[in-house]
Order: sequence, then structure tokens, then C-alpha cells
Amino acid sequence: MPALEPGLAALLLVLLLWGGFLIYRTSFVAEDGKRYFCLFDDAMISMTYARNLVEGYGLNWARQGPPVEGFTHPLWLVPMVAANLLPVELRFRSLPMQLLSLAVLALLVLAVRRLMLSWFSSERARHWMPAAAMTAFCYPLIYWSLMGMETALQALLAVVAVHLAIASVDGRRERHLELWTVCAAAYLLRMDMILLVAAVQAWVLVRGGLKRDRGRWLAGLGAFLAVVLGYELFRWLYFHDVLPNTYYLKLTGIPLQVRLLRGLLTLKAFAGAHLPLLLAAGVGTVFLVPRNRRLELPAGIFLLYCAYSLWVGGDAWDLDPEVPVRANRYISFVLPLLAVLLNAVLNQVLDRWEGGTAMWRRWAAGAAAVLGVLLLNGLWPRGADERWKMMLGTARPPLVESHRTVMDQLHRLEKIVSPGASVASAWAGIPAYFSEFRMVDVLGYNDREVARQPSRLVRTKDHPELFRPGHDKWDLGRLLGEVRPDVFFQVWGPRLEGLRVRDVMEPFGYFRRAGVWLRRDSTFLHVPPRPRPDRGHRKEQAAA
Repeated sequence: MPALEPGLAALLLVLLLWGGFLIYRTSFVAEDGKRYFCLFDDAMISMTYARNLVEGYGLNWARQGPPVEGFTHPLWLVPMVAANLLPVELRFRSLPMQLLSLAVLALLVLAVRRLMLSWFSSERARHWMPAAAMTAFCYPLIYWSLMGMETALQALLAVVAVHLAIASVDGRRERHLELWTVCAAAYLLRMDMILLVAAVQAWVLVRGGLKRDRGRWLAGLGAFLAVVLGYELFRWLYFHDVLPNTYYLKLTGIPLQVRLLRGLLTLKAFAGAHLPLLLAAGVGTVFLVPRNRRLELPAGIFLLYCAYSLWVGGDAWDLDPEVPVRANRYISFVLPLLAVLLNAVLNQVLDRWEGGTAMWRRWAAGAAAVLGVLLLNGLWPRGADERWKMMLGTARPPLVESHRTVMDQLHRLEKIVSPGASVASAWAGIPAYFSEFRMVDVLGYNDREVARQPSRLVRTKDHPELFRPGHDKWDLGRLLGEVRPDVFFQVWGPRLEGLRVRDVMEPFGYFRRAGVWLRRDSTFLHVPPRPRPDRGHRKEQAAA
């Protein structure tokens, strides 16, 4: 195996060291004095499915009732199952997933370099460092990946798909079967990666990629359809649904106007944060496309997923000051393609720079790499103190302190409630994974009935910023009157509807203790309920 060139070796080494430090910074010491490695709560939902499968409950988040497909990345569940087969404590099992994501990020840097050198460079300007450096140090991409989401693998498959598509059109031989294999993996990773599949295959067709071997392309298409139909059959037989439960939760029962208005707000925020880079890539690509049609593909995919983010209303964490990541999960994974476009424009400029020597071109590429990383992460020219702290790891990554708070609250609950109790929660990942409770989902990620209900926030047309995808459906009346869990670990909804939580919970026999709501007649409680004062006693207390 040939040795890595010094620049690439240094880049990968810094990425691995920096990523390893950020992984450590996502861990925390809870009230019990133990250190926990914990992923983003959505990723912990999937880890719960993996743990329950390993422990004999099947692909069932709740540990009770029929299974519901509350995850969106079946392929990403495979390494999660492997992580939960390891003979280590639960508090360490998220670490292998974080290390896997870091390894995938390193492979992504190599894939970006290969894409640049193969299709977007020239003899006089074979520069790849700007795109590779912007990929390696793209904080949104790093954050979502190291927090356990499938973002790094999405980005790797997207870059490899672009490379194989161009190779199928302009390479020495077609790469149809390899491309369809990547497409199948992308679809199994996330259903919305079907947009990537459509984009690369449409480009291959339009640019004449079938002229040399139509048969292999058709064979690849057949294999891809077999994978799609095979998983669809599994979904129908196992979950009795044709689409994931999260599709119904986030894209049905919500006014289209509200969704699009919020999506526009989030896309506007993203564009404003990255305006210099977007302008440079956009203007440069428009001028260069007539000379290099290959640029159409990464540019088209990037724009396609920006439009997709708008269509779904953005991510729940967009516009949230607690998560200042600057790019959501739908856009972060195509940021390496934006970096490729910028690097391709730079190579074209340097190729036409007649007065500069090879040394000056290398210095210019290095300066562009540094500038690109600064602009991509909002580290320059001003107002970047907090972002620098996140990049350097001196400030904990977003939501880590919230994870610690939820974990401490869970430990306090376990002291007063027995394992096996039915626990309702809005945070559906951490409480489910790190406990032995049977779970009830308040927000419908794993509740088929709630997911199909209309939004409870239909009045947000004038204030679309109040809408949060996946957090706008609940049915406390059904939970309190029919399901009646032993515990409400978290209550969601009353305050958004202008109600006091106490006025909603107490009439149904729940009382508050240790920050949670406990059902008075539950046999799983270790603490006696406080006596309920009559109305006259309450009036006397209020008067006092």
C-alpha cells in the first residue's frame, strides 16, 4: 500500500485527533458518578430498537404492544445492533457508533480528494486540499455524525455516487453495477436518499451513460428494485405499514403553507450564514458549466436537498438557539459537494492564471482552504466567539448538558419506580435506552395513532417559526384516559395550548414528585402519594 502524501496524512491525523476530542466532550459524568457516552436523542431511539432486538423484544421501541417503525435509517441499525452485542455496559455502547462515524468521516475526506483529482482538476491545477479541508472541518457535518446520526455515511455515499456516475459517462469503462449498489445502500440508509438515486441516474441517462452497456445498467436497476421491494415487503409484514411512521408524523396532517413557510425560514437562515460561499460556488459554477458539464451533478444534488429541506419544513432543531449548528441534517451531508464545487471553481481560476508559478498556485490553494474552513463555520470575520469555542471543544457540543439533565432525572425516577413500569416520555431516546421501563411515546414517533392525527399547531400560519416538525402532534386525553401509563417522565402539550399542566394531570389521578408525574394507584411506585387537599384547604393555603 503506497504511503499517504504528507498533506493528506496531516489532514487525516488532525481530523482523527480533533474528532476524538469532540467525542470525549459529548460524554458526561452523571449524578451517579459514572461517565456516559450518549448520542443525539433521535439516534438513541434507534439504539433502543437495536438493544431491544438483541435482548429479545424484536424491533420494538416500546417493549410492549405491536412494533412501530419509528426509525428512518434501517442500514444504520446494523452497526447499532453490533454495538449492542458487545459485552460492555450500556453507558459505553454509544462510543463504538461515534468511532465508526469518525472513521467514515476519514473515508469521506479520501473520497472527496479522489473526486477532485479524477474529475475536477487539470494538469496545471490539481488542487484538492480546499475541498478536503472544508469537509474534514465542517462543524455541522462533524456534529451530526459524531452525535450518532447517519450523516457521515450519507455524505460518503453521495460523494461516491457522484464519482461513479461521472465515471459511467466519461470514464474508461462504465460503472453501472457499482453505482446501483451505492444507490441501494443509500436508499436503505434513508428513504429520502431516493432523491440522490434519481439525480445521479437521471444525469447518467441524459449524458449518454447507457451507450456503452445498457444491459449492465438494466441489471443494476433490477437489483436496486429488488432491494427496495424486499425491504418494503419486510416493512409490510413486520410493521404493517407501507412507509415509516415518521413519514406520517412529519408530512401528514400539517398545513402545507405552514410547512413551506417554516422551511423557507430555515433555508433563509442557512443561506444567510453561508452567503459568500454560496455566491462564489453559484456564480463560478454557472460560468464553468458550459466548459465542464460534470459540475451539473454536485450542484444539482446540493440544490435538490436544499429544496427538500424547504419541503419538509426544515429540521426540528433549526432556529433553536440551543443548537447553533448552522446547517440541519438534511443539508449537512451535501456540504462536501458544495466544497467540491468551490474547489473546482478555484482550480479553473488557477489553471488560467498565467502569471503565477506552481508554488504560488499551491499557496493560493492553501489560503483558499483556510478561508473556506473559516467561512463555512462562521469563524470569521466577526461574532464568532461561541463558534470558536464549539470548534475547539472548549464549550461542550450543543445539547450535551441537556442529555446530562435527562440522565440525572432518569436516575432519580429509577429510585422511586420499579423496572417494568409504563413510562410516557417526549424524549424518546435516552429514557428508553438507559432504563428497563416499558415506554409510551408522547409525540408520536413510535405511536401509530398520534402520527396520523392532524397537527395541534394549525394556528401557526402567521408564526411558522413556532412549528417544529415532529413536535406538533400529541393526544394527552387518550394517554390519560385510555393508556394511563404509570409515569409521565415528561408532559408535552398543555402549555402550548394555554393550559396549566397541573390542571390537566391531577384530575386523572397523577401527582408530581421528583420532577415527574406519577399515577396514584400504580403498583410500581416506591413512594406514597401525597394526600390531595380538598378545595377548601387549597383556598386556605392560597389565602395564607
